[in-house]
Amino acid sequence: MNVLVTGGAGYIGSRLVADLVGAGAAVHAFDRLVYGGEALLPFFGNPQFRFTAGDIRDGAAAAAALAGADVVVHLAAVVGEQACAIDEESAVAINRDAALALLRAAEAKGVQRFVFISTCSNYGISDPQSPVDETAALKPLSLYARTKVEVEQACLAHDGNLAVTVLRFGTICGLSARMRFDLLINEMAAAAACGRRIEIYKPAAWRPFLHVADAARAVRQVLSADRELVARRVFNVVGENYQKRDLLALALRYYPNTPSVVSEARPDNRDYRVSAALIERTLGFKPAHSIEEAFVETAEAVRAGVFHDSAWHGHSALPLPDRIGLLRANGIG
Repeated sequence: MNVLVTGGAGYIGSRLVADLVGAGAAVHAFDRLVYGGEALLPFFGNPQFRFTAGDIRDGAAAAAALAGADVVVHLAAVVGEQACAIDEESAVAINRDAALALLRAAEAKGVQRFVFISTCSNYGISDPQSPVDETAALKPLSLYARTKVEVEQACLAHDGNLAVTVLRFGTICGLSARMRFDLLINEMAAAAACGRRIEIYKPAAWRPFLHVADAARAVRQVLSADRELVARRVFNVVGENYQKRDLLALALRYYPNTPSVVSEARPDNRDYRVSAALIERTLGFKPAHSIEEAFVETAEAVRAGVFHDSAWHGHSALPLPDRIGLLRANGIG
C-alpha cells in the first residue's frame, strides 16, 4: 500500500507515519514544515519512506505528490480557532479550498481511497446527557469547525471511483514526536509536572478525547477495512468523554500540590459527549489507550526533562513567524 499523508510532519501526522511505516506501508509525507520536520528524521533513509516539502494550496505540488498513491490521508490544515484567527483567509484557503482541490485531484489520479481527518468539534453544543452519534446535527462554533464541516459535506457527497471516509477525532492527547502542549490534556499534564497553575473554564462541560496512538490505529484500521464498509461513511473516533472537573481531579490525584483555578478568562462554550459505537460496530475498532495514560505519560516526559521548554511557543498550533519567513524565502507557502 502506497499512502500519501498530508501534514505528515504534524502532531498526528508524524505519529501516523510511524504507525504506517511500522505496519509495512510505503509512506509519502507531504508537509509545509511550518513547525519544522524533525519529527520525521527517524524515517529518512528508510526505503518505505519519502518526503516532499510543499504547500497544500499549490495545486501542482499536491498533484505531483499524488503520483503512485493508492491512498490519501488528509491531515494538512490550520488547526484550531486561535491559529485560524491569525489569517482567516489563509485558513479557509488551506482547510477548505485546498482540501476540496486535493479530493478532485485524487479522483483524477485514480487514487483508491481518501481519508479526511475531521473533528468532533463540529458538534459544538449538544445535550451532554445523550452522547451524539454520526447522525446528530452539526453546530460548528468556530471558523476551523465550519471549514471542516464544508469539506465533510463534499467528501460524503463525492460520487466517483474514490472511496472517501471521514473520521471525526476527539481532542487528541498523548506523546508525539511533534509535540503540542496547547491541547487540554497535554496542557494540564505539563502544568502539573512543572508546578504551574492549571486553569479551567466551564468545569461541568463535557469533551471527547482520543489518544494520538489510537488516532493512528483508527486510520490504519480504516485503510485495511473492506471498501464497502468505509466508502462515503463518517465515523466518530473517541477514547473517553470527560468533564473538565474530572480532568482536574485526575491531575490532582497525581500532582496534589498543583494550584488550580476556575476562570472566565478564555471562554469556550463547546459542551458535548460523543459516541464512538459506530466504528466499533462496523470495524471492530476499540481504543487501546486511556486518557489517564495520556496524562501520565505526558507529565512523566515533561518531569523527566525530555522537553527543553514545554511552554515554548513552537509546541502549539500557532505558526512560528520566523519559520514562515524562511519557507517563503525558499518558495514554500
